[in-house]
Amino acid sequence: MRIPLQLSLIFSICLLGEALHRFLNIPVPGNILGMLVLLLLLCCKIIKPEQIKETTNFFLQHLAFFFLPASVSILLVYKSVQSKAIILFALCILTTWITLAVTGLLTQILIKKQKRNDS
Repeated sequence: MRIPLQLSLIFSICLLGEALHRFLNIPVPGNILGMLVLLLLLCCKIIKPEQIKETTNFFLQHLAFFFLPASVSILLVYKSVQSKAIILFALCILTTWITLAVTGLLTQILIKKQKRNDS
């Protein structure tokens, strides 16, 4: 019974993100707003990670499955983007490296800050 409750909580937060997007005309997609709301709820400790652990672990373990529709969509429009395939591939590689670098630097900063706080 725990997993349906966790799933309904996560979907409710996702729905809240969609509602914020539609009613407030925020130029950010509803699913991103939903993730930001979830992050806010987790940071404020309104929701504890243990409360949604089983469902989020399931989603993380099956993450590749959720990318299938996007991958199929890309294959459907491949002919129209074929001429720009090299540029798109280069952009994917570049943004991946930028994301890795920023994530690594941010992690190092947070670890140093945590060590200072623990001292």
